Amino acid sequence: MNSPNIRTLLQNFVDQGGARIGQLEFTRDLRLFHKEDAGRSDLRLYQGADAAREIAQYDEKGEYRPLKSAPNLRRGWELEVTSIEELHLALDFFYPAALGLWLAFLENRLISTPLRQTLERQSGMYRVTAKLTDLEARDLMRNLCQVGCLRQRRWSVMHSREMVLPSHEIPLICSEACHLFISAARRIVKARK
Repeated sequence: MNSPNIRTLLQNFVDQGGARIGQLEFTRDLRLFHKEDAGRSDLRLYQGADAAREIAQYDEKGEYRPLKSAPNLRRGWELEVTSIEELHLALDFFYPAALGLWLAFLENRLISTPLRQTLERQSGMYRVTAKLTDLEARDLMRNLCQVGCLRQRRWSVMHSREMVLPSHEIPLICSEACHLFISAARRIVKARK
């Protein structure tokens, strides 16, 4: 999605000195790098938004990153982009849908789905996830979501949750349980048998 609204929001964010999303920092001259690499001069230089896909694909050990919002983005690189459009595309490669969710949240259009509702709509081999107990769900949220994901959950077991957005960074918003959560929930329920 290359929405003019997102580009305007992103341009305003950069103009006001905003410079962070997840594990990324970026400068006003549109250079991106891992936040823990700030100030380093020995970074491998990449150019163009498409390079973000390559950088985001694998962690430090060279292992595939199935969840782009996991706190395991590799370090040691700097990415130069030349426009807000390219920055938008690069950020979408690093954190898919993050900018669209941010805009929807700011415009009060973001609908969050409580976990029970997400589990009840599962079918096939995932239908069994509806049997996940509230205690199991909370444990999974703590062990999977809070530890293994940088997104801020807007959902809980039964309700949506309120969120306070930081003004100095683009938030990573989670509006409903992801496929990794659903898969883990299935394993938990199946292990009970």
